[in-house]
Amino acid sequence: MPGKTKAKSIKNPGPAERPETTAIVLRIAADRATDFEAMFEAEEIPIWDDFTGRGRFLEARLVRAVGGSEQRRGIQDYLLHIVAADHEAHEEHDRDPRFRAFLAKAERFQPDPPLVWFGETIFERRS
Repeated sequence: MPGKTKAKSIKNPGPAERPETTAIVLRIAADRATDFEAMFEAEEIPIWDDFTGRGRFLEARLVRAVGGSEQRRGIQDYLLHIVAADHEAHEEHDRDPRFRAFLAKAERFQPDPPLVWFGETIFERRS
């Protein structure tokens, strides 16, 4: 048919081979946000460099929220978005002693626990 292209068939990888997306909302005390960002850059970014360099993280970003539906006085929200190569890469990061040390310090900046979700990406578009 003119104007139609045939869709390519892509093999669906097994569960252990599928990338896993994690989304976390970090709630940091606003008066500690600068300290948190400096600590994140000094301690977590080198871990991200390691994990992305080895292909364990496909994407990693920290976003300082400037708007949203649940903004609260005295809280600076951050959106943490990771696309890991698979669930084991996520677990590998969470077991990493460097991350465990960072997390122990970062939790002191959080008046409320983070909101955490992870799962398999089912739809995606990129430009």
